Amino acid sequence: MTPPLLPFPPSALPFESTLTSKSAHRKGFDGNLKNCELLELWQYNCDLQKDRNGKVGENIVCRPVERLFRRCKDRKGTFMVETTVWEGEGSAK
Repeated sequence: MTPPLLPFPPSALPFESTLTSKSAHRKGFDGNLKNCELLELWQYNCDLQKDRNGKVGENIVCRPVERLFRRCKDRKGTFMVETTVWEGEGSAK
């Protein structure tokens, strides 16, 4: 399991991606996430549907959830960065 990380705003993701999980700077990666390969993953969030009385019924409703990642390279090889929120921050990226 990876160590816990402190929360940070999506705008800080390029800088944060230059650090390893041990807070060391990655060698050979400048933080430019746009130069990394964009990958897309679809997961599903499913819930039991309630009837009119508020009781849980037998129907299951699933909704797709899109997640975006960037596969980047440094001197040690490749690493993945989830960029779902960062990619959605304005179309100027």
